Amino acid sequence: MPGPHLSREMKQCIVRWYYELDYGANEISKLADCSISTVYETLQTWRQYGDVENLYRQRPGRRRCLDQHAVNYISSLIQANPTLYLDEIQHELEAALDTEVSLSTIYRTLVRIAISSKKISKEAVERDELLLATWMAVNGTTPLEYMVWLDEASVDDRTNLRSNGWAGVGRACVRR
Repeated sequence: MPGPHLSREMKQCIVRWYYELDYGANEISKLADCSISTVYETLQTWRQYGDVENLYRQRPGRRRCLDQHAVNYISSLIQANPTLYLDEIQHELEAALDTEVSLSTIYRTLVRIAISSKKISKEAVERDELLLATWMAVNGTTPLEYMVWLDEASVDDRTNLRSNGWAGVGRACVRR
């Protein structure tokens, strides 16, 4: 069973202890709380590359199916329409970028870029904060008894179709 991962700073200490303070491998392994072979591997990496880690090493695992351009495209799709389903995102990717990926790949990409599924809060399309503040400044001194309010509410059956959407972690999903 492998031991705990050594940090970059600890590996730098191993090199310093060996070359500057002339400590032996046994003493360094006790100080760093690692095996003697780890000490020798760290020193060998230092001799080969001049650093405690191989900077030329490739990332482990398979390469990602979606490049950064596709990830940015997905992010902009979500910002434009937060109520898209995964299969709709898949069709948009295929149509715009000629990229075929599975639904699980799209979902994992959304998780990786910190976008999660949430309940949608609906905001009135006509709501304008600047207009409201201007009206309050002009009419704030008028007594409420002098005002008559008319409400032009209408029913839009399409607002109930999609109750979930996508938004960044820590942000609300709002549809206008």
